[in-house]
Amino acid sequence: MRNILILSILVLCFSCKKESTVNSTDSNDPKGGSANAALGTVYYVDGAAGNDANNGLSLTTAWKTIQKSFNTAGAGSTVMIKGGTYYEQLTVKVSGTAGSPVTFTNYNGEQVIIDGSKNSGTTIVTITDKSNLVFSNLTVQNITKNNAIGVLVSANKTGGVSNLTFHNVAFKNIKWTSNASTTPNSNQNAQPFIAFGYGTAQANAITNLVVDSCEFTGNVTGYSESLSLDGNIDGFTITNNKVHDNSNIGIAAIGHYGTSSNSALDQSRNGLISGNTCYNNKAGYATSGGIYVDGGANIKIDRNITYQNGYGIEIGNEENGTASNITVTNNLIYLNEVSGVAIGGYDSGNSGQVTNCTIRNNSFLKNNTNNDGSGEFYVTKASNCTIGNNVFYTNSQNTLFSLENISPQTGNVIDYNDWYTQSGNASDITVNWRTTSYGSFTDYKTKSSQDAHSTFKDPLFNGIGTIPDLHVKTGSPCLRTGNAAWITDAAEKDLDGKPRVVNGTVDMGAYQQQ
Repeated sequence: MRNILILSILVLCFSCKKESTVNSTDSNDPKGGSANAALGTVYYVDGAAGNDANNGLSLTTAWKTIQKSFNTAGAGSTVMIKGGTYYEQLTVKVSGTAGSPVTFTNYNGEQVIIDGSKNSGTTIVTITDKSNLVFSNLTVQNITKNNAIGVLVSANKTGGVSNLTFHNVAFKNIKWTSNASTTPNSNQNAQPFIAFGYGTAQANAITNLVVDSCEFTGNVTGYSESLSLDGNIDGFTITNNKVHDNSNIGIAAIGHYGTSSNSALDQSRNGLISGNTCYNNKAGYATSGGIYVDGGANIKIDRNITYQNGYGIEIGNEENGTASNITVTNNLIYLNEVSGVAIGGYDSGNSGQVTNCTIRNNSFLKNNTNNDGSGEFYVTKASNCTIGNNVFYTNSQNTLFSLENISPQTGNVIDYNDWYTQSGNASDITVNWRTTSYGSFTDYKTKSSQDAHSTFKDPLFNGIGTIPDLHVKTGSPCLRTGNAAWITDAAEKDLDGKPRVVNGTVDMGAYQQQ
């Protein structure tokens, strides 16, 4: 869920900021340390003993503030930050060059905390039109005010951002209010990490943005998300992050909100969301996905574990336009409040639609914990989508899935799945099919003309307890019964990292038995 007003405010605020030029020098540094320093230079920051009048070239001549390094470090240099809490409101004013980034990291494994609790503004770290930077082994935390932001990355209309990496950065307690139980209105938001691509041309896009092995926790985001990419963003990798115990959506790739005035480029696209663990991202005022693509394109959601969210994974399109070519593969999806996966626009009159998406080789267990009859997946305004090679094991409602009576909704294929319910009775199931409810698996297959090659059999999971093990045992009906023709990448891996196709065959579900 997005807030057009807040996006408009952010556009006005951030597009007018005047940044210093790339690799500018700090004229107030008489002892050197300019951005033109030789490649491989190491600088030091020590908040306890440093001095910004120093040259920063040793621990004994360290700078005092992180901002000094953000003003000064040159391409190819590394900034080592001593452990401690830095109460700073930061703006990055340097860039690296292709192949020679500027790296900001902690010194000797020490904990570096960038704390926003004393900031007068709403953003802890601002990065606008800067490129070739690496941030690693840091914590960004503690700001509570409306529109609070931990890290803001933006490319202005005629600017651009490329090759930014955030590795092992923790984002904690970024909040619009201190009371997490407060119901927000649409203007009350906080964003631990957000990237805005305002660029009006391909050359002005945010490209090669990497967020890897980070943690997002304890954030109260209102109507926003913990990790959000919005607008003209072409090429991103979101991998191996832990996103948990936040008040709304975990990871979001967004489009069609007018962030870029060029509607043809106004969407996050050509990205990978893989290896993330998303859980307990819930909102009492909306259904929040662990992973959400809202109007994005050409995105692979692969080998994630998502549980106890609103939706496990949602592919939607809240604005006019299309979310397209989203592939959801090899994921473990269980115990989410509504459905494991939701697909489609929600309003036949106003919202956009979802097209040409694939939900394949995933394992689902006991989703729809709020017992509203949605089932393991939920389809609304979607066309030309394939749902296959999955394993679905329902909760005690015995509801397989729901497909709303909404248009357009054509060309969808559901097949080569294994279904099972806790009762184990194929004549005691529910499929909500537009205006009809089917009560038996045979009746559903015959009258819907779907799941022709699918089975209703116990998948023989290793365990379905509190921490489920959805590997299947020898003798499982899921073994070697998937449609291998759907797997076009010979290098694809299952959730364990093993080859997805073995001797020309593929198993149903997220795991491949060798």
